[in-house]
Amino acid sequence: MLEFMNWSLALVPVLTMLAMFVWLDVFKLMTLWEMLGVLLLGAATGLLAYPVSGVFLDQLPLGYSTYSRFAAPWVEETIKALAIVLLFQLNRIGFKLDAVISGFAIGAGFSVVENIIYLTRFPELAPPTWMVRGLGTAVMHGTTVAIVAAIAHEFAERENREAASDYRFNPLWYVPGLAIAGLLHMGFNQFPDRPLVAMIATLAVAPFLIMALFKFGAQEAQHWLAQDSAVHLQSLAAWRSGGYPDDESGRRIAALVARSDPAAGNAVRDYCEQMTALVLAAETALHDQASEEDKVEIDARASFAAAEAARSAMGRTTFAALRPLLPFSRNDYWEVSELKERLAR
Repeated sequence: MLEFMNWSLALVPVLTMLAMFVWLDVFKLMTLWEMLGVLLLGAATGLLAYPVSGVFLDQLPLGYSTYSRFAAPWVEETIKALAIVLLFQLNRIGFKLDAVISGFAIGAGFSVVENIIYLTRFPELAPPTWMVRGLGTAVMHGTTVAIVAAIAHEFAERENREAASDYRFNPLWYVPGLAIAGLLHMGFNQFPDRPLVAMIATLAVAPFLIMALFKFGAQEAQHWLAQDSAVHLQSLAAWRSGGYPDDESGRRIAALVARSDPAAGNAVRDYCEQMTALVLAAETALHDQASEEDKVEIDARASFAAAEAARSAMGRTTFAALRPLLPFSRNDYWEVSELKERLAR
């Protein structure tokens, strides 16, 4: 019974908090399997951090206490931040709300592995120790990664909303958030003799900070959706009327159609029309989801099938020429992937 209590205190609180954050997500972005996947990614960072920290501890002329207070926070936060970089690069994060949840999930996975290692190595420690690790250290790990993800999202926002062909990765997006996370983690580790103080401070700040990021992220996402939907609605009207959108992308696509054979040109137009319809459908679903408790569903299977048929009809060479001309952003493609997942479910 004591062992069960220790494991519960060390592992359950942060996972419960993560489940609460997923439940509070108005856009219902993360499924159970996605959450488990991100948790496993966080767990992988925890497995990586353990031997890396061991190497640094052996090589640096520092005692364990000094290393834990001043060096370990930066090593661990950097490793956790790499998981956030991976998710951004794979375009698995769209809204800031999504970034915060994913960041907290990575930190939760990291803390679960870390606490399991300590539970197996020091089973004799009393329940208060595991309570501090479960309610303090674990929540701190989740919060710091959520901060890194939210700040990186803010800096990457412009690139993610412009045409995907113009996207340029910049590692500096992650530096400010990593600096704040490292300092917060280092501050948390300055109380080895007063762990309850660190735990109480974490519980007094972390949930409210996450909820503030949630509120800001939801408002920002709604603003984005309203702006982007208006643009895509105009573009869809232009395609359906037989013309081209009045922008640089539309003019470049018109030039491509003009120099293609009629069949390929028609396929290019069909593909652009169907993709614009899909992006608009995805934005509509996400916008409506914010005011609905149940999962909003939109039947866009016909548009997916038509887009795939048009892509096949135009051929690989024409599609390779078309792709860099498309106006869709990484955020648009992420929205379409979310829509596809909704249809799959």
